[in-house]
Amino acid sequence: MKYFKETEFNNFKMMDKKLLAMLDNMRELYGYPIKITSSYRSPEHSIEAAKQEPGEHSYGAAVDIVSDGGGKTFRLVKAAIEAGFTRIGISRKKGFIHLGIGYPGAPAKTIWTY
Repeated sequence: MKYFKETEFNNFKMMDKKLLAMLDNMRELYGYPIKITSSYRSPEHSIEAAKQEPGEHSYGAAVDIVSDGGGKTFRLVKAAIEAGFTRIGISRKKGFIHLGIGYPGAPAKTIWTY
């Protein structure tokens, strides 16, 4: 990876290689540092365990990144779409963007808000 260190991920070895390449490409397109707040989560992690079925993070197929809102969020989402991310969640309340590439049974292309 050109822009990220393995230590920025909860468990780098569990991360999907396609997602990592897309994230690096997104950073190149965005042109500024991107801070990861969540990456791989085991199915036993409290957030995943509370769900009916574990989500993208438990497949290593998603990250959450910091977003301060407004124009920054627009530019991050634009770069994410250009990099190939097809599952994007935006949390205005908590200031993050979820970027995912999907998992079995998940809608292939979707954008949602928290």
